[in-house]
Amino acid sequence: MFLRARPTDEVANDVLDEFNNVDGIKDVVGGILALQQSKVYEEFVFGRGNDPRLSSEDFDELSELIRLASENMSKFPLSIPFAPLITAKLVMVTYTVVYDLYSIRLGRDFTSDELYNIFYGSMTTRILLMLEDFDSEEETPQPTAGFFKKLGTVKWKDKKAKKLYNHIHGIVFMLMHNKWKGTKGPSSTFRITEHAFILLLSGCSAVLGGRDKINMDDVIRANKTYLKLINTDFSGLV
Repeated sequence: MFLRARPTDEVANDVLDEFNNVDGIKDVVGGILALQQSKVYEEFVFGRGNDPRLSSEDFDELSELIRLASENMSKFPLSIPFAPLITAKLVMVTYTVVYDLYSIRLGRDFTSDELYNIFYGSMTTRILLMLEDFDSEEETPQPTAGFFKKLGTVKWKDKKAKKLYNHIHGIVFMLMHNKWKGTKGPSSTFRITEHAFILLLSGCSAVLGGRDKINMDDVIRANKTYLKLINTDFSGLV
């Protein structure tokens, strides 16, 4: 469906037609199409350079989130048959997303305190454990070993859920190709990061819902969370 270049709106309409009975699909597709006019997303696609201070001994210690993920999830780096759907490596992607979006919003280099807060503050925890409510006034939940053990075992509920996930991602792929020719070069790395992050959020949604399988509602919730992150200046929360 997405192997040849097509107008983004046409691809989006195909997804809307096929999944018209899925609650929230119109909001998600509309939000993705709106990214074509987003300066934040455009900068996000082509990436931000890593801060050399991250290589210092100040960042040698694992954050609580990464420690729990590493101790309770597979570290297998590849997605192959029989490997877990979500691994500790995907959890780490959250820091990349927060780092890049925060940097874009600030429009300047981080202070040492800001850089430290990205990796040892509560923002990544709020995203994974609160999803679209990450900017609420609720207290940050405490991450637990049990959460990550469950996250490391989630699977797709059925082919429909996985197909919805892939087809929504296909709209983004086509948008990037048509708008920025963004399917090669530096942006190819971004596509991998984006794909992994939304999969991670989908798994978190399932676990938070008390389930071990990702359904279509989880895919919608994950995409809504991702779009909200892009469209929210969360610098005051980091």
